[in-house]
Amino acid sequence: MRSQAQLEKLEDWVANKPNDLPAIRQLVTLLELPDPGAAPSGAFGKAQTRIGRSLKPGWQKSFLDSARSAEAYGQWLDILNSARIQHAVPIGQVFSGKVMTIKGQHLYCGEKLKFFKETSVIPALCHDCYKVQILPENLEAMFQTYFLLLNLDLPGDNARKCMIELRDGIKFPYKAYIFCESIAEVKASLAAFQDIQAKFGIRGVHSKISHGCSEYGLEYPEFKYSETEDQNRFETPAGWRDVEDKHFGRLKLPPPQTHTKTKLLISLRDVFAFRTWVKYAELIGDKSCRRYQAAIGPDLPAPFVKRVKGQAELRHHEMLELAAQP
Repeated sequence: MRSQAQLEKLEDWVANKPNDLPAIRQLVTLLELPDPGAAPSGAFGKAQTRIGRSLKPGWQKSFLDSARSAEAYGQWLDILNSARIQHAVPIGQVFSGKVMTIKGQHLYCGEKLKFFKETSVIPALCHDCYKVQILPENLEAMFQTYFLLLNLDLPGDNARKCMIELRDGIKFPYKAYIFCESIAEVKASLAAFQDIQAKFGIRGVHSKISHGCSEYGLEYPEFKYSETEDQNRFETPAGWRDVEDKHFGRLKLPPPQTHTKTKLLISLRDVFAFRTWVKYAELIGDKSCRRYQAAIGPDLPAPFVKRVKGQAELRHHEMLELAAQP
């Protein structure tokens, strides 16, 4: 939960320091947290309210039509411009569904992945993490995937996210995931996603099952999900649990601020992420970005642009490779 005082303090700070990109990121993220009693008090809160009011009943389904989502995206940019919100903060991921847990425990994926990079130890909970991995062929399919996930009704309201790929060595520029905690659940979720994709006639979106984070499979290929082999083929080395217990026993991780990331409206943070996706698509030569007015809006920070440009040729090739798949 957020408080009105927190919002007002951040709104005032950003009004006086409009170039503080970390503060802007914090503000738009805070605005996503539920607080029915909080009223918009500054430019960012008011812009989010206007974005919400721009949505018509049934928008989740109507935006599966790329022409409609592109038109709405242009309207949201106009709202930002009229509010004089003129800085682009690179936000690559959007979320929906419940906050991910396995066996009732929160994952803290960022901390788990940081631990893996330091120790090469795959955390115990991650062994039970399965995902529907969704691979849109281009930006247009990425937007359609996001709205498919918003329309997808799963019994467990599984955590979902869409993201652009910035990690070196991890293939394909556009990704989406549905998080699950068993093979049975991930197979059911994959079937549900493919059913709704067929129902709405969405093309250019591929999907499959994956196991844990992509980094795990790079270092330990036998950890990857296999359709034909027993998933217990990966044997956990002796001593891993002791290393993990010692590391996380020293950490005091805060509880999640919310139990679900499902939103009834498009948030300001969503729009910042969409703008990042569009600029990313432009940088990697994805022509479908033209529909989303790629040239409109401020440029992303130079370090981000440099990073994407360094991967651009490879990402463009990966797009073509994925599009050639049946």
